[in-house]
Amino acid sequence: MRMSLTTPSAALPPDLLDVELSDDYESLAMDACQLLSETDARFLVSGFGQEEWPVTLSYDLSSVIEQLPEAITRLRAGRSAEIDLYGQGIERCLTFEPRGDATEIRCVSGTAWRPDPDVEVLSRTAALELLTGLAADFGTALRKAAPELAARTPFANW
Repeated sequence: MRMSLTTPSAALPPDLLDVELSDDYESLAMDACQLLSETDARFLVSGFGQEEWPVTLSYDLSSVIEQLPEAITRLRAGRSAEIDLYGQGIERCLTFEPRGDATEIRCVSGTAWRPDPDVEVLSRTAALELLTGLAADFGTALRKAAPELAARTPFANW
C-alpha cells in the first residue's frame, strides 16, 4: 500500500491564486486540491494488486485530505480508521485496523474491480507513516504551489 503526492515543479501563477478561500476545513481541502490539480503534481496510490490506482488530484485526493486528520488521530490512539475514496470510478474504502504492533489495511471495492489481496499488513509505525507522509507531501506541495494557502491551519503543520 502506498499513497503519496509529488511536489509541483513551480508555483502557481498569481492569477490562479486569486480565489476566495473558505474557512471550513472540508472546503479549504477541496480548494487546495483544485489548485494543485492545475500543477504537474501527481497523486499516487497503489496496493491490493493494482500498481497505479486511477485517482485524480482534484477529487480523489480531496476526499482523502478531508478524512486525513481524523484517520491520523485515530491511528495514533490505537483505534481503527477509515479512508473512503468515494469518487465515481474509484469507489474504494480502506479500513485501518490496529492489531498489536501491526495494522491490517482492508480494501473494499464498490466497483467491478476486486482487490487481490484484500488485506495488506503494515507495522503500526508504517501505517501511521503512510498517512502522516501523505500529509507531509501535501504540505510540501502546497508550500511550493500556493505558499499563502500552505500557511493556513492545518496545512501549516504538515
